[in-house]
Amino acid sequence: MEALILSISASGAVEKRPPHIRLDPPSAPCALSRVDLSLMVRFGFRPGVKKNGAVSVGIAASVAIMAIIGADSSTYAKDKGDPGPPRTGWMEKFEPAANPVPAPETIFTDPNGTQLTLKNFRGRIVLVNLWATWCGPCVREMPSLLRLHEKLKGPDFVVIALSEDRKGWGKIGPFREKLNLQALPLFHDVKSKMMFATKARGLPTTLLISRDGRELGRLAGLAEWDTDEAVALIRYYMKK
Repeated sequence: MEALILSISASGAVEKRPPHIRLDPPSAPCALSRVDLSLMVRFGFRPGVKKNGAVSVGIAASVAIMAIIGADSSTYAKDKGDPGPPRTGWMEKFEPAANPVPAPETIFTDPNGTQLTLKNFRGRIVLVNLWATWCGPCVREMPSLLRLHEKLKGPDFVVIALSEDRKGWGKIGPFREKLNLQALPLFHDVKSKMMFATKARGLPTTLLISRDGRELGRLAGLAEWDTDEAVALIRYYMKK
């Protein structure tokens, strides 16, 4: 399966890549401004490329737009009375929330079309992974998320892999079968409401949610979620 993951997520020859991939390093997250996200959800727009093939507004412009509209999320820092979660290896990029705020209660669906919110998972530490089938780094994370789920699943922890694919289960279902991810809890973020509500700046973005539904912190970009350091970080919050 690892070979299949790499073949799906690989960018291919430089001269054959679309402009938005050609400009970004292979391991970079799929950075999207809120304007790009709105276009993607409403019209199927792919960030970075106009219909005539010209490169769209650059990263600097996107950052400027986000600053104007106040897209920044809550401030992240360690609690003064606590040394904070262990952040080493892949978890160095994890940003703990200084003042955990309630996570959005937006609706998402399971493979059967059942509507759920994070309230359905209260009482457990929840790892919410925002991803899409067209995002290379997201696809690379899938095997480690599955292994993490199998390692820690139970009454105290759950993984929610929340797809941002516009076509929903028509896209997610075949992808799940192809990569043999039937055991990983996959869900569809209807109209990307969770992504907008959390003000995520790109894919993948992973959020940790407390037992009472508050955002404990987030990690933007690719990570290996079944490593010892990732498990240690999650267990830190499970013990609180």
